[in-house]
Amino acid sequence: MQKFEWSDQLSVGVPMIDTQHKELINAFNDLSEAIEQGTGASAIKKLLTFLKYFTEWHFEQEESCAAKHRCAVAETNHHAHTRFLNIFSALQIEYRESGASEEIARKAHTQLADWLVSHIMTIDTQIGACVRHARATSQS
Repeated sequence: MQKFEWSDQLSVGVPMIDTQHKELINAFNDLSEAIEQGTGASAIKKLLTFLKYFTEWHFEQEESCAAKHRCAVAETNHHAHTRFLNIFSALQIEYRESGASEEIARKAHTQLADWLVSHIMTIDTQIGACVRHARATSQS
């Protein structure tokens, strides 16, 4: 399974957001490692539990930051988060119905990790630029 390395390309340049993104990436890398070791079915429960609480909290933090700095992509970000939560909810249902199969672990990893990296690189980086610009402007 694909693992993700933290890089400058994933950094949004806002320490709070970057720290939270690193936690998310670490969780997906833990699942990837478990899948490779054949223990993905048991590891998926841990990831789903972590994601349920962490993403809701993280999305709230990120959306508040975007709103505070009047970022142009704030609404787009909110809608993207809603899409993630819908995908996540469907995966939770599938997980419960599958009995925590290795297949659902792979599917969750692929769908959610791909969404996360794409989201960070397309939307969150714009939030980072907006926040940095707002902070630079207020210090002038």
